[in-house]
Formats: sequence, structure tokens, C-alpha cells
Amino acid sequence: MYLASTGSSLDALDAGPDIGQMTQPRSGVKANIREGRWWGCDCDAFGPRGVELERFLDLLESLRDHSATCLFITVPDHPGDGMATFEQFDDDLMALIGFGFPLAYVLQDGCETLPIPEGASAVFLGGTDPWREQWAATLLTRAKRAGLHRHVGRVNSARRSRALGPLNAQSVDGTYLRFAGATKQTLRKLNGWMQGAVPLLTLE
Repeated sequence: MYLASTGSSLDALDAGPDIGQMTQPRSGVKANIREGRWWGCDCDAFGPRGVELERFLDLLESLRDHSATCLFITVPDHPGDGMATFEQFDDDLMALIGFGFPLAYVLQDGCETLPIPEGASAVFLGGTDPWREQWAATLLTRAKRAGLHRHVGRVNSARRSRALGPLNAQSVDGTYLRFAGATKQTLRKLNGWMQGAVPLLTLE
């Protein structure tokens, strides 16, 4: 499943069922979420001011009515720093767990030596590109064995989408539509990516 960062209606563009919505505090509750698409929510650690927890919590409050189609929300993380992310998880867990959404632990550089924290029901593969190439298979397999949903960020090509299926990924997101534009042509291309990545689509 590909979670697109777009404000355009995926239904109106004839997007397949394997195209959902990715959102974050600066984006808000998108129409595609209201229309029943699967969705994920990122805490926006890469935003200009980093994670703004109160703004994030406000968004989650507004998303409560759409919990049935939520794949995950990310617990605030530290890009490129697995240890800091691991320690941050417990700090924010109690503020987030009451919303009832599946909580995703963000995998960052160095987390390969750490356990997946209790309270996580999903993992989100972040990290730097060289680190991801080395550890993606190991970490996603570990998460599968633990019964967790597996998501991978920064996926913007058919090649990368198809490569992730055998690595036990179940959903991905990227900024492809943000830069290429949301049109029927670009949605057909995304549908093609997903059809070529059948293992990616199994939501266990």
C-alpha cells in the first residue's frame, strides 16, 4: 500500500484501493481520510521546527473518528539517532496511547542493537540511506516476527517499491505526488508500482 502526500481526492482520480493517505500536523485531516482511505500519520520530525507535540496531539484528536482506517501514527523520533528515538518513545507513549491509534516506533540509525519498545504495534523504517540498505531486511523481518505492521518512508520509485515487498514491508510513503502532481496519469503510475509489489499489500 502506498500512502500518498496529497490534498487531491484519490477517489476522483480513480486511484486503486492500494493508494492511501499520509498526513502530518502541517497537513491536517485530508479529504481522502474522510472518504475512508487507509492512512498513516507522521509526527513531522523533519519539519522546520521539529516535532511540535501540542500541534501533533491536536491533529490526533481531530482524527479520532477515523481510527478504523488508521495503519499507524509515529511516536516522535530523532532522525538518524536510534538511541535518542528509543529513549523518546517511552517519554511520549502515555500522551499518545489514549487515542487508540496503532503506535509506530521509528527505526533510526543504531536501533539494530536495541529492542523494539513495548507499546509499539508498528514500525516505520526511517534512517539514513546507507544504514537502511544495510539493516532494512533484518529489522523488518524482526518486526514481522513480532506481529507488527511494517512501513517504510521515502519511497518514490517503482524500483524501490518492488524491492521492499520481499523484505516484509506492508506499506510505504513518499513525496512523489507532491512533486509530480496528482493526476490520473500519475495515479496510474502509482497503481502500477503497487501491482508489481504484491507482497507489499498483505495487511496481516
